[in-house]
Formats: sequence, structure tokens, C-alpha cells
Amino acid sequence: MGTNTSRRMAAVALISAALVTGGATSGYAAQHTGAGASGSTRATAGDQQGSDMGLAATRWASCTAQVNNPHWSRGARSVIFKTRVACTGNIATVHVKVTGKLYRKSGSKWHAVAGSKETKVKATNGKVSTYYTPRPSGKKVNLDGTYKGKITVQITSPFPGTKGTASSKAVKVNTPGK
Repeated sequence: MGTNTSRRMAAVALISAALVTGGATSGYAAQHTGAGASGSTRATAGDQQGSDMGLAATRWASCTAQVNNPHWSRGARSVIFKTRVACTGNIATVHVKVTGKLYRKSGSKWHAVAGSKETKVKATNGKVSTYYTPRPSGKKVNLDGTYKGKITVQITSPFPGTKGTASSKAVKVNTPGK
């Protein structure tokens, strides 16, 4: 009984160390989220399988999201911003939900002018996927102004993970004449 307790305590300390440093240690995913560099965020998920003796059976995934600045898209004929997401882990695929909002400054206040919510199945091989706000079939935004994008990203399946948030820089966007 004493061995199981000490192993459990060692595992808790190991996971706690990963949380403090913001990194993963010995295959454990850090349950860390938040904006690191400007415009980027991380969402993680982990699932402990088995007993105290089966600590090596931890399944984990980690996704990194980078928010690009809003810009005029000729193809979409709208002001948009892109979010680039890449995932790693020892689970083959995860479902990643990205919720985006495009804000336009009016006077001294920011107002949401478009949004998106999209979930994609992502392989955990590091390959980048692009999420668009607004979605290609969504609302068209075609006014000159100062814009910024904000996102929330979360692994939703096979088990829910932490939520990460990030924002782009506020940028002036000129749209072509109508």
C-alpha cells in the first residue's frame, strides 16, 4: 500500500512540475493555457487511463493556435482574419473548436461585426489547418476601419481540454470602393 501512495505522490508532483513550468514532462500533457506570444494560444487535453500502476497509459494532445491580423480578402470580398491551428499528441485525432470574433473600432469602443464557430477533426501530426472568421459563407464586412480578431480554441473530443484565448493586433484596413 505504501508503494502505491508514493507512486501516486510522485505522479502528482510530476504533473504539478509540468503545470508550473508550462511544459510537458515524461509524456504528461501540461494543463496550461493562455496567450504566450501576441496572437497565439495553446489548448491541451489529457486523459489518465488505468490504475496508479498504469501511469504510462496517459493519453494527451496539445494544439497551438496563431491568430493572423485582419485584412481585406479579394476572394471573400470581405475583411477577414485567419486562425492557424496545429496539434501534437499521442492520440491519432482530436476535434478542435475555434470560435472567432471580428471587432471593428467605432469611436473609442470595439463592436463585434462578424463571428464564426467551427469544429474540425485534426490529426496530431503537427500539420496546420486554417479557420476563417467570418466563415466563407458568413457575413460580409466591407467598411474601412480599425479591426482586431479574437479567438477561443478548445479540444472538445475524445475528451474536453482547456480553453485558450488569443487576439490579433488592432490594424487599419482599407477596403476597395464599392
